[in-house]
Amino acid sequence: MFCEYCGDIDGDETGIDHDERDCPWYDTDNGTVTIDPDGLADTLLETAGGSLALRAAIGLLIDHGLWVKRLAERPGLLLIDYSRPAPKAYAVDWPKVVEALEAQDLPASSGELRILAIAASLADTAARIRLGDAVSGLDATNLDRVLKAIAEANGRPGAG
Repeated sequence: MFCEYCGDIDGDETGIDHDERDCPWYDTDNGTVTIDPDGLADTLLETAGGSLALRAAIGLLIDHGLWVKRLAERPGLLLIDYSRPAPKAYAVDWPKVVEALEAQDLPASSGELRILAIAASLADTAARIRLGDAVSGLDATNLDRVLKAIAEANGRPGAG
């Protein structure tokens, strides 16, 4: 059965065949904040401003297809403005993402975790990852996404 929360079809992502109620990504915010993934993607790009590295990191997550939705379901990994009547996420909390990666607290495939780690490394210089380890397990599609993001972070869009 297809899980709309993690994209798992046959249990490869989580180790069990599950529907959305069994998914570790299902209802992870306990109803405290609801974030629209499409709106989040737009907001993250807007708040990245002129930072090439941050725009490249966000672009990598958007191109990957699953991470923005997953981050929208984990508001603890986002910076949220609570001064509005409805709380609004405005950025990724990269140090918390790195902590979650290091604690192996994010249910995802190894390739998906590599994409998130590379995005974190592009966005935040404090996020130290071994590039060789991160890219060695990527399939061709995700490797192309990473190369594109690295080129964009270097100010060379289309070079990847």
